[in-house]
Amino acid sequence: MSSIRRFLILTLVSALVLVVFSAALHGYRATLDISNRLLDDDLTELSRAMVYFDGGERSQEYRLLFQVWHDEQLVSTSTESLNTPLSDFEEGFSEVNVLGTRWRVHTRYTADSNRWYMVAHPLASRYTLTDALTVAAITPFIASVPLLAIILFFGISWGLSPLKQLSHLLAKRQGNDFSTIALSREPNELTPVVRTLNSMFTRLNSAFEREQQFASNAAHELRTPLSVMKINIHNIANALGDKGKALDTLQGDTDRMIHAVNQFLLLTRTSPETFVEQREPVNLYSVAQEVVSDLYGKIDNKQQEVALDGEDAWLQSSHFMLYTLLQNLISNASNYSPNGAQIEIQVSKKGNEIVLAVCDSGPGIPLNQRAEVLKRFQRASTNKSTTGSGLGLAIVAQIVELHGATLSLHDCALGGLEVKVAFHNDCIL
Repeated sequence: MSSIRRFLILTLVSALVLVVFSAALHGYRATLDISNRLLDDDLTELSRAMVYFDGGERSQEYRLLFQVWHDEQLVSTSTESLNTPLSDFEEGFSEVNVLGTRWRVHTRYTADSNRWYMVAHPLASRYTLTDALTVAAITPFIASVPLLAIILFFGISWGLSPLKQLSHLLAKRQGNDFSTIALSREPNELTPVVRTLNSMFTRLNSAFEREQQFASNAAHELRTPLSVMKINIHNIANALGDKGKALDTLQGDTDRMIHAVNQFLLLTRTSPETFVEQREPVNLYSVAQEVVSDLYGKIDNKQQEVALDGEDAWLQSSHFMLYTLLQNLISNASNYSPNGAQIEIQVSKKGNEIVLAVCDSGPGIPLNQRAEVLKRFQRASTNKSTTGSGLGLAIVAQIVELHGATLSLHDCALGGLEVKVAFHNDCIL
């Protein structure tokens, strides 16, 4: 099995050795060429001096100066324009300014001939040599940096590709996908991570299936006996005549139990996994019309007025989700509003958003309780007189979250509560 650490270390070391060795080799060659060129120039000057000593003409170039003195008398010089000593009559090195240039002078004395020999070389040549050698040595290293960067980029990218593949597999995985992960290349460092993830996915899949099966079976198994119980209570009440009114409370409790079971069923069906599978283009305004039509009888019984205003608004959603959302909002508006109240529903497009607003003239919800009523089994203090399971707005909040939308509660111009749901670009068609 491969190892990311070993591969990256080998890649870095190999790339550094290769680039540094290549740069050093090129730097050595460039330095050698410059040194040879400058030293050849010095040899040329020496050869010119030898020509002069052999009776030839003096050179008019001043790359190298020399003087020969005997008893402080100038015996010979490389240029007639300089008749004074290049330096003091002391052996060794010194630096002087001659002919407008700074020179490095070496002085030698020979006792046998009682002569002083002075040879000077311009300091500028030394600086030129130093600069040239430095540039020649550094340039290959600077030029090799992009090559080293490219090698390291591709080497590290390839070495870390299993991590990128793992991240990609996890990012594109759907919420209901608990299948195991398999990498095309699994380094030693990722083996325990992949094994742990696969073990976790297996456990999550088992737990999810148990939860879904339990919730679905429990809700369905409860609906049938509750419906039978409701019918039996109704029949008993009819058989008892006037005495059957004593069963009204039991009838109401049964209705609340049936409503709670239905809400539990809705919660199990409004899961992310179900939503992903059911998404399709849905017209929010048409769904609102359908819900108002279905609930109109209930609203009319309370002599309430309902108004729907808006325009077509297409979302990437599911008919069931939007129907459930609107049904809960409009039912709550009707249930918690008194007889003769007003209910207004509006579907509008505002910029890059589609906004659904449901407004009523009921008692509303206090500002300090609005965050709490979005939780399960929580009800506002103003709604205690009305029966309910405390799941309606929790289901609404869950559906809103599935859409990546925004839910907010406000005071309504009608005097009650206004619920706004803003759908954003992610689900707007």
